[in-house]
Amino acid sequence: MEHVHSILLIKKDDKFLTYYDNRWGTYLFPNIKGNNIEDIKKKMKYDFNVDDCNVKFLFDKVHEKYSYPNKEMRTYHHYFYEVEIDGDINDGLYTSLEHLLLDDKVVLRNSDIIHYVKEYYNK
Repeated sequence: MEHVHSILLIKKDDKFLTYYDNRWGTYLFPNIKGNNIEDIKKKMKYDFNVDDCNVKFLFDKVHEKYSYPNKEMRTYHHYFYEVEIDGDINDGLYTSLEHLLLDDKVVLRNSDIIHYVKEYYNK
């Protein structure tokens, strides 16, 4: 069974918006279950008070990874979207991909996602 999630890449210069996820115990990019642009826009409104945004599909990846909250290997289908907004989002943390990879927990639990993003942006 594939677990479908959309990863939201919100950039500010060469940094990306992240948040600390208690279930995963590490920093992640904003995300939603499923793959629906209207749901992404709803999340932007609800979580970040963003009324208008441009959501652009970038790429998708199907891969296996260990789910720390569920303590099992899972097959994930991740869709990656770039979300463009006017201004900044104050809630959250913008950080570089390199800085994320300095954190051992990020490397252990989410380096695959970061490497996909690095590869896409050639960073």
